[in-house]
Amino acid sequence: MEFAEGDLVTGCYPLCAVRILIWIISLALGLGGVPASAQEVSSPPPTQPANQVRPQAIVKRVATVPPTLPAVPCTNAPGLGPEMIVIEAGRFVMGSPSNEAGRLEQEGPQREIVVVRPFAIARCETTVAEFRAFVVATGYVTQAEAGDGCYVVSEAGTDIEQRKDRHWRDPGFPQTDAHPVVCVSWNDAVAYAEWLSRRTGQIYRLPTEAEWEYTARAGSAASRFWGDDLNAGCDFANAADQALKRHYPTSKGSFATCDDGTIYTAPVGRFKRNAFGLSDMLGNVWEWVRDCSADTLESVPAAGTAWEGPPGENCAWRVVRGGGWGGGPEDVRSAIRGRSAPSVATNSDLGFRLARNL
Repeated sequence: MEFAEGDLVTGCYPLCAVRILIWIISLALGLGGVPASAQEVSSPPPTQPANQVRPQAIVKRVATVPPTLPAVPCTNAPGLGPEMIVIEAGRFVMGSPSNEAGRLEQEGPQREIVVVRPFAIARCETTVAEFRAFVVATGYVTQAEAGDGCYVVSEAGTDIEQRKDRHWRDPGFPQTDAHPVVCVSWNDAVAYAEWLSRRTGQIYRLPTEAEWEYTARAGSAASRFWGDDLNAGCDFANAADQALKRHYPTSKGSFATCDDGTIYTAPVGRFKRNAFGLSDMLGNVWEWVRDCSADTLESVPAAGTAWEGPPGENCAWRVVRGGGWGGGPEDVRSAIRGRSAPSVATNSDLGFRLARNL
């Protein structure tokens, strides 16, 4: 992979090379949620399609850190669409304050964003089972499989390596059908969304960066939806902690002092949800969003739509959000962001979730 000069941000994941691949450039999107909006959607009974969306009441923001919700396993039905949460229109302050721990310069300047249109977003990240249904139905070959493979962590956890035998079917660690699919490129994720749209008659897509940040914060003005304590995240997010440190004792990165018992990816929905009822918005896997990467927040549309890059130019970089299982606690924040080329299956902690037009 080739990266533009100056893109590397100093500081480390616990797995330093993984952060080099993600190239955190931080264009944060949300400090403040003004009316927060959406309640949890209960799991549909077996007789209902899993992609059914139910009307939601608006929930007014009443606290800096809204209450979180218990963990609930996801009930996605492959080929029918994910369990969705309806998000009402609203506004929030995009970007992080200068005193936020771990803040990067590209997370500013802060500005107000208005999410103009209601939309729905998947409660959980797209799973291995869901992606397999797409591959079986279409014969699709991912870009990692067709190319040089996926970037994965070395055995010692101190470096990364691109291996042709690593891809979504085998990322180098055990996964079940309930785990988030990884080693997929932006183009792979878009192809999946287009297939699911044709199959269901609904318009599925990647969320915009503003939509993603708005829902990740879920009305919280803190650096994380559960608050600002980076060592309190093991109930809420799968990130670098003592479980990972024990597995990679020679890694020189940062680790949370808590222990979530998970080394690599966790089954989706295992951790506590945010106030909108969404699971794994921070940690587990980084998530592709629709936007082209911009160097500052000034390029992001104020209406919450996607920035597609300078007119007449192809987008060379797409945005990833949220941090992953290898991310140090300073990186697992609502404002953190990275970027990667859309054709690159960046690594084994990168996946996606879908949004849906209403």
